[in-house]
Amino acid sequence: MILRSKMKNGFTRLNFSKKNFGGFTIIEVIMAISILTVGVLGVFAFISHFTEYTSISVSRFTASYLAQEGIEIVKNIRDGNWLEGSSWNDNLGTGHYQADYNSTNTLSAYGGNYLNIDSNDFYSYSSGTTTPFIREIQICTSTVGADGIIYVSSTVSWSERGRSHSVSAEEKIYNWYEE
Repeated sequence: MILRSKMKNGFTRLNFSKKNFGGFTIIEVIMAISILTVGVLGVFAFISHFTEYTSISVSRFTASYLAQEGIEIVKNIRDGNWLEGSSWNDNLGTGHYQADYNSTNTLSAYGGNYLNIDSNDFYSYSSGTTTPFIREIQICTSTVGADGIIYVSSTVSWSERGRSHSVSAEEKIYNWYEE
């Protein structure tokens, strides 16, 4: 509030005392801007971390499906052996392999190749856009009694945001089809 008082010479005197100011000091403005800046930066940091974790989660889901597909490919080869009248564990010897969904009766030696995705969203080694995913199928055979067991491990690894990630699936495969 500004106080007005009349003086003898006809001029109006304005009283600008400190308690009559309604504005902010420079210190108050700097503090307000600082607090606002810290708040905005905190929100941006949260959004950045959220998008990073979302991206990694999407890749982890894809990798888990690809790892399970590796197990299913080995099962498909076992089932194909039965249909062809071959031994159930033909072409399923101990070793490190790579295979894609259209591998019907053989596995390729592991070469550390990246999987590609085609226009139909199928992953293979033959054509399409290169993905960050590498799948390794490891087979160990064991003889228990006359039948035996095949231990299959499918590991999908990838690098994202400067870090390495991997997902594994494991399963025991038996000769459950008795002739």
